Amino acid sequence: MKNKKNLLVIFFIGNVLSVWGCSSNSGDQNNAVKVQVEKVKLADANQELAYSGTIEESETIPLSFSSVGTVSKVYVSEGAFVKKGQLLATLDNATSQNTYAMMQATEQQAEDAYNRLTPMHKNGNLSDVKYVEVETGLQKAKAAAAIAKKNLDDCNLCATTDGFIGKRSIDPGMTAMPNLVSITIVKIHKVFARVSVSENEIALIHKGQKANITIGALGSAHYDGVVEEIGVVADQIAHTYKIKIGITNKDLSIKPGMICSATIEMPSVVHGVVVPSRSVMVDELGKNFVYIVSSQNKAMRKYIVTGQLLDSGIEVQEGLQINDSVVVAGQHKLIDNASVQIVN
Repeated sequence: MKNKKNLLVIFFIGNVLSVWGCSSNSGDQNNAVKVQVEKVKLADANQELAYSGTIEESETIPLSFSSVGTVSKVYVSEGAFVKKGQLLATLDNATSQNTYAMMQATEQQAEDAYNRLTPMHKNGNLSDVKYVEVETGLQKAKAAAAIAKKNLDDCNLCATTDGFIGKRSIDPGMTAMPNLVSITIVKIHKVFARVSVSENEIALIHKGQKANITIGALGSAHYDGVVEEIGVVADQIAHTYKIKIGITNKDLSIKPGMICSATIEMPSVVHGVVVPSRSVMVDELGKNFVYIVSSQNKAMRKYIVTGQLLDSGIEVQEGLQINDSVVVAGQHKLIDNASVQIVN
């Protein structure tokens, strides 16, 4: 009888353990984090240098009046397209116009006297001294009329080239001053991406290198560019150099001031372990790590030593082996030794 009771107890305990084990396994499956993985492999990849920058116009032409005066009319607004020679603004020209009219009259008087006295001089009825005086008077009158005409023309501000009005700093009634910019014309059929390059990388960049420009304001549109200018003077605080990447702006959709990102292709090729950029994370101490999946479907944190930024990901110099399963999606939900479920 006693043996039968022992058997019943053992049977009951076995059933409890079996049920607990089943429920535990079911819990692990239900609590497993769904992830996507990629196998670590050797890859050949081109090196890329990535920067952020700002779009600039290819040329800026500041225009100002040559004389002091009151602005009478302004014919253009910011953003308008203008042609070379187009009238942009005028000053009150009443005084200059009257002065020019007076100088014209003086010129006509001097010219009439010259025409009347020239035959007399040829006939010997007018002395050389008197004739030189008349001739000089005519030359002075012509010069005075030319100066008055120049002052009258200076009341008009005209475009010196084709382009867009980038900035207008005058309005009717304001006083225009010489050498103070009144209107700025910009050319944007070609624009530049202006980026800062650290002193450690500036030696890697050369004129003619190809670049890819991404502009978020235009729906992350991509544009091809070429390095055209490389600065030679470093910023004293940031220790960076300015470079300019030329971009053809065919549809004029790229506007100066837009924020952009630029990746410059390097001719060197890296042969090594490369992982997707999105798989690499940083801990609280600033160390880089990835999660790999073990054969028991457990997440394991692996600290890595990263190398260059490449067009296909990030070079890993230490920390991974070929065929390791690196988590590329869902890694932000993981902790070390967490159960995972591979869904790809």
